[in-house]
Amino acid sequence: MLFSLPHPQIQSLTSLQSKLYFSSASHDKTYLIVNSLGIDRTGIVSDLSKLVTDAGGNVGESQAAKVGNHFSLTMLVSVPSNKSKSLQSVLQNLSGMNTHCIETDGDPNAVKVSPSIAYSGRFVLEGADDPGLVHKVTSVLAKHNLSIDTMETADEIAPHGGTQLFKIDGICSAIAPLPKSFDSDEIREELSELANSLNCDITLEDNVTRKKQGNWIWTEEAA
Repeated sequence: MLFSLPHPQIQSLTSLQSKLYFSSASHDKTYLIVNSLGIDRTGIVSDLSKLVTDAGGNVGESQAAKVGNHFSLTMLVSVPSNKSKSLQSVLQNLSGMNTHCIETDGDPNAVKVSPSIAYSGRFVLEGADDPGLVHKVTSVLAKHNLSIDTMETADEIAPHGGTQLFKIDGICSAIAPLPKSFDSDEIREELSELANSLNCDITLEDNVTRKKQGNWIWTEEAA
């Protein structure tokens, strides 16, 4: 099982940024989030992007992933406002694909304001497959107000013994200001206790952080 990261065969797609805030789109363009899902086959990206181009539109940020035998593509699309409805209709009626379109304020030329990231970490789980692993791990992170930025999960057979193994590999983060009670060591301890109960290994490695006297900064100005 694999999801949430770009399909390895897709080479020309940029990753969709999940934490950007945009001003209103320009009057003559409409911005759409297009999400398409269908049985994996050659040419899906080419077919979808051609429909956008034929409507006078443009594909900006995008993300692709293969999930089982299905292929998912999410794109930020800009299109002349007078072509938006017709493009949405064509996309939603494309044979073999289940497509949803959502209008968004996504002008890539507008001033972007990104929240200040006070903490970022990489979490990894490796062990025997067990129902609910994703929920249990992410629940611990959510309890400490950590958001999931990216995450990949995969099933594989162990090299020796033929046991079904499961792996989670992701990046989590928290925006400033952090609460005074935030302690990544405490989160690691809680994940370790969870790992012991599930007979697996779970690690949390501090990634992009800023420190002051051994503690995480609480605000941008505190540095």
